[in-house]
Amino acid sequence: MIQWAGSIFSWPLTIKQFREHLKASKAQYPTLYPFGLYKSNKIIGYCEISDYRCNHRSAMLSRVLISPKNRNKGLGKFMLKEILHYGFNELDLNRIGLGVFDFNVPAIRCYTKAGFVLEGTLREYANVGDKYWNCHMMSLLRKEWKQ
Repeated sequence: MIQWAGSIFSWPLTIKQFREHLKASKAQYPTLYPFGLYKSNKIIGYCEISDYRCNHRSAMLSRVLISPKNRNKGLGKFMLKEILHYGFNELDLNRIGLGVFDFNVPAIRCYTKAGFVLEGTLREYANVGDKYWNCHMMSLLRKEWKQ
């Protein structure tokens, strides 16, 4: 879970976890846009648009999560499609960026299929346990998304 959301959430995802996260986040980041994915009234996925900068028409895609037993079913692709539509059409963004750890190959593949482009790598970006993790920075521009 650390690689997708830090230590904020744990499986199974609960409404209480989201409320606590949103309450803390909204105080610090009033322009956070959370999106939940539900199946039979259970949360099976979550992502958010964060670091929204309206003067630059730019934001970050953050905390993209799919519950372990619901992965590899196209739900990540579905969530990306919906959140990108919201970001580019409703928020009128020009750029959506994201960070993904370099070993998270399934996520990188999903982001690449959605049109995200690798911008660079932040080497030894996160210290987790006794290791350092590299973080790829990726982005998608409105003109690329429209194509």
